[in-house]
Amino acid sequence: MRKAYLIIVSFLTSIFAVYLMLFIYTFFNFDNEFKHPLKSLEILNFHEKYSKKLHHVRGPFQVDLSFKKSKVEDLLFTTVNKLEDKEAIVLFQGDSWMAQIRYTEDGNAFAKKLLQNFGSKNKVGFVNGGIASYSPSLMSVQLDVLEEDFKIFPNIVVAYINQEDIGDEICRYKKNKIYKNGILNSVKQETDFRGPGWFNYSKIYGLSRIYLNENSKITKTFQLINFKSMYAVKRSSKRIYKKYISSYNKDEPKIEKCYWENVKKYFINPSKSDLNYFASTIEEYLKKMVEKKHIQKVFLVTFPTKNHFYKNSDQEITYKFNVSDVVDSVVKNKKNVTHINFSKILLNDINFKYEDIWLEDNIHLKYDLHAKIFLQKILDELSKYLG
Repeated sequence: MRKAYLIIVSFLTSIFAVYLMLFIYTFFNFDNEFKHPLKSLEILNFHEKYSKKLHHVRGPFQVDLSFKKSKVEDLLFTTVNKLEDKEAIVLFQGDSWMAQIRYTEDGNAFAKKLLQNFGSKNKVGFVNGGIASYSPSLMSVQLDVLEEDFKIFPNIVVAYINQEDIGDEICRYKKNKIYKNGILNSVKQETDFRGPGWFNYSKIYGLSRIYLNENSKITKTFQLINFKSMYAVKRSSKRIYKKYISSYNKDEPKIEKCYWENVKKYFINPSKSDLNYFASTIEEYLKKMVEKKHIQKVFLVTFPTKNHFYKNSDQEITYKFNVSDVVDSVVKNKKNVTHINFSKILLNDINFKYEDIWLEDNIHLKYDLHAKIFLQKILDELSKYLG
């Protein structure tokens, strides 16, 4: 009995000693544990609230970089110019291509000037809702949020449908969509089955809430140790589930992580069922807008990737899929929807110097050309519509 008692005491003493050493180390390295905390409770609460509804919103660092003098609403949308006394409100939706319109780098000053001049001349107010990896499902929910929470009722929606949206929709959002009464209501955040991944802020939320609270450093150190321990247990349990318990194909969509290779396979050579599902997400998005009576006109915009231009060269065509074909089939006979199809405009122009228009990522256009090619064409079509 005494031997068992000594073993228990020794065990508990060892645990206490380890915890004490961990506490001392964490206490004196406290600031190093918070490399990228959210800057305020206002930002934290806003970001967490709308990520639960919209899967993700803009990253705070991206907002600080791209939207100078930002407000908390810039995590979700940015008002480009004043909306009061305007005859029309134009909402830009889509991914980083649309967000790029409002970037403040010197190279994109031309875009800012284009919007300001167009807005003044035509009495148009612009709202930019572009967020990285936003595809039709997220744009659909974003429309509801802008209307219900921020009283933004656009008359015209200009939505960019990216080539990669098919992968985002199938790999990232399909498993997280929530419907109420048959209508898409929200898209859940990442499930975190294979690590933090893209757009998963669960760890940052937890660390930021500890960092920003008003407790003493000693109390925060205890909270930090407990949080990291629970987070590690949660991650480990999910990995164990994946490796040793889950053996059913039905579980794969739940635990699949949408890294670039996972997303890319859908738009390199998608199956017929992939194409049908993606078309249905665009249909669902357009139906949502039809039901919103304040939306009078929709422009869907598509642009080819660098690989699509290879058909005019000696290089092998890598991508068999072009999102413009899907959009063409969906918008057919929809009188209030116009497709601005840059594939038709540019791919058939043998004199177009496509090699020199891209940023180093070979995905986005250079800032000045993004304005002169992409934005200018959109504004030209808006001008025709507005008369």
